[in-house]
Amino acid sequence: MVYIPYGFVQKQDGIFVEPQQAEVVKEIFQRYLNGDSLGGIADFLFRHGISSPTGQEKWTRPAISKLLSNAKYIGYIISFEDYFAVQVDKGNRSNIDEDTNQRKATRYSSQNVLSSLLVCVECGAHYRRIPRPSGEVVWRCANKVEHGKKICQNAPSLSKDVIKEYLCTALNMAEWDEEAIKSAIERILIRHDGGLEIEYKHEMRHDLEY
Repeated sequence: MVYIPYGFVQKQDGIFVEPQQAEVVKEIFQRYLNGDSLGGIADFLFRHGISSPTGQEKWTRPAISKLLSNAKYIGYIISFEDYFAVQVDKGNRSNIDEDTNQRKATRYSSQNVLSSLLVCVECGAHYRRIPRPSGEVVWRCANKVEHGKKICQNAPSLSKDVIKEYLCTALNMAEWDEEAIKSAIERILIRHDGGLEIEYKHEMRHDLEY
């Protein structure tokens, strides 16, 4: 019997993507990339009434981990970049208790802060954290990652270090301070030329060029 991964369905003329389950797969990958733990993702799916691949009311952590490691999604439901980013992230988390408050408050805090702030001017999508095979971390427009240039043609990729350097300069910070960033900044618009346009919560605006 052929194993059909969650997100696909077998029909008489072959195996095809199952649209509703495919959206769940995308949600699981994105939540993991945004720093959610396996337990946190399981809770999210349970709250939204999404049954596990075996029909259980609640997903198990091993089931979610197995899904995140399944390379069969590449090119059909998940981009290679997102899949690779998750594998890097899983390796980084391997010795960490994902359900401790310490993990949420430290290791992935800056990642979560930027995920909610970086916005593509061209298409309005948020930016995603993408680890490259070289180990460099860049941020890319989510629409461009998922759909190529069909939706967003000109959104640039920005390195993590470049973004942090400019935010420290804009807020006059000697070192990275996520609390200061969250309290001061509403969102950061990324233009096609790579410029960062910061919208402050007190309605001031500041342009940064590089």
